[in-house]
Amino acid sequence: MASWQTYVDDQLMAAGCMYAAIYGHDGSKWASSPGFDISNEECEVLVEALVNSNLGKISGSGFTIATQKYTFTRGEVDDEEGNPSYAQGRCKEEGKSAQGVIIYATTQAFVIGVHDPQYADGASFGSVNTDAGRVADYLMELGF
Repeated sequence: MASWQTYVDDQLMAAGCMYAAIYGHDGSKWASSPGFDISNEECEVLVEALVNSNLGKISGSGFTIATQKYTFTRGEVDDEEGNPSYAQGRCKEEGKSAQGVIIYATTQAFVIGVHDPQYADGASFGSVNTDAGRVADYLMELGF
């Protein structure tokens, strides 16, 4: 397997992510920024929502990534063009409402980026979203 850490460091973190990771659908860590750990239970919720095409699992109650709770704001599954499924969310914690998360589901993995303008060095959530999408597209091209 390729060194996915390079993609987290050079693509996602460099794009302005506060935290970033690539995790397998089974909850295995492929790569992540320091201290950004996603539990098996959190991955199971993402599998249900994004892989099993059940956004209802997270649309009402939200979801948790690395113990941080997020409100579901947007997502798409079953794209007719073969694009990866995705979900976006905003932090529920008071004082952190500007913090957002983007999660892309590829065939075998999740590409996750957390954006907070305070730590983004001028990068927008849109640019983080675009770069995370590129990493997800690349993983899918490789069969992951």
